[in-house]
Amino acid sequence: MDKCNTYFEGIVFSGIGEGGFYVSIYTKKFREKLNIEPYPGTLNIRLRDDQVELFNECLSNLNLIYIEPPAIPNAKLAAVYAYPIELYLNPYITAFIIKPAITIYKNDVIEILSPTYLRKALNLSDGSILKFKLPPHHPHPTFP
Repeated sequence: MDKCNTYFEGIVFSGIGEGGFYVSIYTKKFREKLNIEPYPGTLNIRLRDDQVELFNECLSNLNLIYIEPPAIPNAKLAAVYAYPIELYLNPYITAFIIKPAITIYKNDVIEILSPTYLRKALNLSDGSILKFKLPPHHPHPTFP
């Protein structure tokens, strides 16, 4: 059995409140690349300590969706990598893990982007546990 074909889980926590700002800057890019109208913010999850290494190994083996930064004069913006995920409580909600190339978080934190306000839709608050699954493994595409 594929060790990455499992549900990962983490604890919901409030970030520093900048997710909505960055989502608004990247909204056009998210529309183009992810085909969604993103909710203006991200859901922050701190992975279980015993799953951090496996999660990051599994994530590194997935096809990523590369989102280039918008061209805004005098702004230092970075690429964002996105990965579709399946939420345990509602696999029909479209959701993506997004990993900005520049972030304040360590590898035990993920940010989830969705067109849905996930806290309300899944009845989550700080301290809630969220389970999710990564898509099946496919080799990375080659980038120029």
